Amino acid sequence: MKLFMIRHGEKESDEFGSNLTPLGKEQVKKISNTLRNNNIYKIYSSANPRSIQTGKIISEEINVILQTVDSIKELSREVFFQPELEWNSENKDSINNIKSFLDEITRKNEDVALAMHAGINRAILSILLDIPLHKTIHFTQDIACINLLEFKEIYGEKRWCVKLLNSTHHLQ
Repeated sequence: MKLFMIRHGEKESDEFGSNLTPLGKEQVKKISNTLRNNNIYKIYSSANPRSIQTGKIISEEINVILQTVDSIKELSREVFFQPELEWNSENKDSINNIKSFLDEITRKNEDVALAMHAGINRAILSILLDIPLHKTIHFTQDIACINLLEFKEIYGEKRWCVKLLNSTHHLQ
């Protein structure tokens, strides 16, 4: 199983609900060209407008179904700098929703793409690679980057393995 994690394209502003810019839309089309030759079964996006826009462009470009996951929301920045014991209930719920979603798509064992945000991508890396969330702040997630993880057998056990991290080669 392959999991392509994509950060949305360039945004109009730092407002959480801002949309993609024309350049951001072009960046996503370049992502689509990179994904086109993979056997992606479905694209999932968080409920944020620019993630939906990113997922929709990819969906249309490579002719794959897009599904918005309302329970997946961007994490507050402070969660990356707090011990887990200090997380508020909203942050705990957000992480649990991401874990449930990842369990569901892992059980299906299909190659999928996720159109998300930097924080969600870091949380996914934390969960799948068993790294404390505060350590993932060191994983840069540039605008319109692609991360690729693969669930495969390593030393007799199925594990998530990093194949690509924060790649922007498709934007060159």
